Amino acid sequence: MNTMFMSLRRSLFVRGGGQAARLAAALFVSAFVALLLGCGSPAADPTATVAPTVVPTATPVPTATPVPAATPVPTAAPTPTPALFPFAVTGTDGREIVFDAPPERIVAIDSAVVEILFAIGEGQRVAGTHDFVSYPPETEGIPRIGDAFNLNNEAILALGPDLVFVFSEGAVADLERIRLRVLYLQSLNDDLRQVPENIRLWGRIVGNPDAADAVASDFEDRVARIEDAVAAQGDGPSVFQDVGGLWTPGPDTLIGSVFDLLKMRNIAHDISGYAQISPEIVVERGPDIILASDADAIQGNPAFADVPAVKNGRIFASPEQFSVPGPRYIDGVEALAKWVYPELF
Repeated sequence: MNTMFMSLRRSLFVRGGGQAARLAAALFVSAFVALLLGCGSPAADPTATVAPTVVPTATPVPTATPVPAATPVPTAAPTPTPALFPFAVTGTDGREIVFDAPPERIVAIDSAVVEILFAIGEGQRVAGTHDFVSYPPETEGIPRIGDAFNLNNEAILALGPDLVFVFSEGAVADLERIRLRVLYLQSLNDDLRQVPENIRLWGRIVGNPDAADAVASDFEDRVARIEDAVAAQGDGPSVFQDVGGLWTPGPDTLIGSVFDLLKMRNIAHDISGYAQISPEIVVERGPDIILASDADAIQGNPAFADVPAVKNGRIFASPEQFSVPGPRYIDGVEALAKWVYPELF
């Protein structure tokens, strides 16, 4: 650039001055400026706004949304199993028996208790019983120590029991005199719904409440199903039960509660417990259904010829299960319900 400028300048001034010289000089300056503008870098304009450099924003790579870890559900602490022992039972005589452990050898002078113990899987604890026990079949080999009211105390003592159970108070004093532990509880005799309560009681005594509760709950469920089935039923048939010799139960008995469950009308509504009534009352009150321990004796008695139950052939043998207020009692209730209401069951 400097060499070109010096060459032009020299050629202009060598040729002389004058107007031509001035014109040439002006052209020289213009050419030079143009040359500078074309060849050189312009000076930075301090007022120019510098465009910002745009750096392309990187497209964000989507990242997986973190899934929060599940909050652990706190595990409930297991409910501690309540201690089964000691367990206290107050007898019908008001005396308390405290069990520190399950009795291992029980002499049970009660058919219902024997059936309960076998039903809940504890039959091996029955060391002896009375002469009239016939169920379950596994009881066949169990020693008998007399009937329910005439006990052989020496035979009981020889069995080495750690508990003797009786349903009658008469034998308690004699058994305690020979240093035996005795629990006296009167037999259930007034409400069907006491049976499952008694099953649960024996489950606690022998340390097996779960098995007892299963048997008792089944009993209660079956009662409830019968109750539901007859709920819409109006007054049912009138009924008379002869347990022998025209002895019959009143409404405050176990079978009386069964009649109530089935909406049957007991003709012996005005007696308490068991009482003997006359044939005239049976004829006068004319039961629609008769439960009898001896159906032939009723059927063959000419005094009853005009009784509706006899005329219509509505005489049923009392279910055997009704003689023992144990787990099988509900079997008898179901059988009676089917006889009375065949359309419902």
